Amino acid sequence: MSKQTLKILKALGDETRVEIVKQLVPVKEMTCQDLMKKFSLSQPTLSHHFNKLVEAGILDSERNGVLWIYRLRKKYLKEQGIDITKLVAN
Repeated sequence: MSKQTLKILKALGDETRVEIVKQLVPVKEMTCQDLMKKFSLSQPTLSHHFNKLVEAGILDSERNGVLWIYRLRKKYLKEQGIDITKLVAN
């Protein structure tokens, strides 16, 4: 198993991060603000989780003015041998 795959799996070892990924699976992208509405956590706590997912290569982030937009890196994850949809399925 590659170091990158281990990094991805480690990042997904947190229940909140798995829930964030589950929110992004059915959509192309979502703003930070829309994601925050789905959780009862503080903005700094969610930012920490978003950063961990970006660092692991699970999410891409893009700033558009004052908005942060997040999207899953499905193609990259597939290249790593990870089917994220199956991995986070209930």
